[in-house]
Amino acid sequence: MMIGKRERRLEKREECLRGLGVSDGIFIGCVLRLHTGPRHIYRATLDEKEVVREMRRLRAAVRLARRQLLSIRSRAEKKLGADQAYIFDAHLLLLEDRKLLDDIENLIRHERVNAEWAVKVAADRILAIYDEIKDDYLRERGSDIEDVMQRILVALSGGQTAYRQLTEDAVIVAEDLPPSTIAELDFEHACAIATGAGGWTSHTAIIARALGIPAVVALSEIYRRTRTGDEIIVDASRGEVIIHPTRATLDHYRLIAHKARAARQSFASENVRGPLYTSDGREIFLRANLELPAEYEGVSRYGARGVGLYRSEFLLSHRGAMPTEDEQVEAYVEVSKLAGEDGATIRLFDLGGDKMSGGLIEPERNPALGLRAIRFILSREEVLRTQARAILRAAAHGRLQIVLPMVSDITDVRRARRIIDEECARLEDEGRQIGNINLGAMIEVPAAVWVAEHLAREVDFFSLGTNDLVQYLLAVDRANDEVADWFRTLHPAVLQNISRTLAAAARAEISSIVCGEMAGTPLYAVLLIGLGATQLSMTTSSIPRVRHVLAQISSVDAKEIANECLECTTADDVEELVRLRFSAKWPHLFTPETLPPLRN
Repeated sequence: MMIGKRERRLEKREECLRGLGVSDGIFIGCVLRLHTGPRHIYRATLDEKEVVREMRRLRAAVRLARRQLLSIRSRAEKKLGADQAYIFDAHLLLLEDRKLLDDIENLIRHERVNAEWAVKVAADRILAIYDEIKDDYLRERGSDIEDVMQRILVALSGGQTAYRQLTEDAVIVAEDLPPSTIAELDFEHACAIATGAGGWTSHTAIIARALGIPAVVALSEIYRRTRTGDEIIVDASRGEVIIHPTRATLDHYRLIAHKARAARQSFASENVRGPLYTSDGREIFLRANLELPAEYEGVSRYGARGVGLYRSEFLLSHRGAMPTEDEQVEAYVEVSKLAGEDGATIRLFDLGGDKMSGGLIEPERNPALGLRAIRFILSREEVLRTQARAILRAAAHGRLQIVLPMVSDITDVRRARRIIDEECARLEDEGRQIGNINLGAMIEVPAAVWVAEHLAREVDFFSLGTNDLVQYLLAVDRANDEVADWFRTLHPAVLQNISRTLAAAARAEISSIVCGEMAGTPLYAVLLIGLGATQLSMTTSSIPRVRHVLAQISSVDAKEIANECLECTTADDVEELVRLRFSAKWPHLFTPETLPPLRN
């Protein structure tokens, strides 16, 4: 008996791969695999008389690559908006970087090698430095180098990549997706993305969020285990991809996707600009986490009440070097105008010790516990002084406040405040216009929680960074698949530390802003309200669904459930309690089918 193609495909066993969801949503479709890996490069030795011709060939390829990038940038601006096109400005600057081009030409000239090999060697040297960088966002900018170098190699071969026109709705699967590859896709039919590499700040994630399509990255086996045409489900809310789904799984996800579409339509019809109150009248402020220009538009679109956390490290990575005082002033003024009367919180550079050295400092054995954040900027006072001056000057044009990252000791705050006060006095002596600022502390290490009562008397507000707090409390790297089962957001110790911090702030009558992925997840947001939070800061795209849920829950009910959770002894107990109470108390918001997994 002949078995049809459809039956053979359904015979394949269903597999679920776990990764990192970076752009929310669910999509059911078919795989389109893209190969974006490096080209095979071979070394050729040139005769002396061939060197000049090879140099001319390289320069012609660079000119061609530049024309291609200008075309891609124009297309990206039309399809994605100007906020996304800045990515290609960085690529164009790389093609104009005289030092980089001189390094390649010197390899051709002195080692008498072909241009392809010289490009590869120069790229490998730069990427080796990027690999040592501890910060996720800065490290992932190494993909820009790879993208540009691949484009030069294509140009050297005389080739030109064509826009990929897709004939049906597709899930793009690749080991990695350079930004220029994404920009060349047919946006009408690229409905979801699943890649082996990437992180929250990768270009794939940034563009997927801008397009509003689901994306899951860091799926180590995805490329090897799929073929073009395979059925696939991308569930970014769970950070999962299901390949060869069974009919029962497909039916289950179709129901969830239908409910999600209905919910999005409901969010779209709601007023996002007015005040937010729980059903029993408690006012809640939803603020925006910002880092990239691509995220700015979402502040007004989703009705964010100012900027709860601006990660200023982007200024370093975007310019490729430490930004000047004037460059920082310009950036902070833009953020303050964006935030309006609700104001913006600027987190001082959360950098590691190698960021100022171009990778020349010996890499630390344990960077998470090393010279980073407040420790780094206090040991490099010139960095802190320049940033403090820029924020003080920008504060003359809008409401800004400063938060110190990774505070673990009150001495950290006192030293930083002294330096900021000194720069304030200097600016006044110079006749510069400055504004008043509040100074806050990021509560993201256990030591800060245990001195929170004393710390609250030294600062004007707390920013509670839940991502790092969970990581440091449980001693679990959330990006490490080997220990993923031990990363439990609802571990009793996590909830008790959050409760202790919020209570310390309340007793000192200072404000506290809860940031991180907990704040942007509706289920966790309800618990945070129950623990006493009134200000949550999150990715702007998360605001509508969090707002939708919080407007329909009672803060008294949330507090009752949160207090029950604080009495639990294990994460399993907390998770089970939450599932039972939420589905019983708010069945229209949290059903067994739509409750997200809690083991993350």
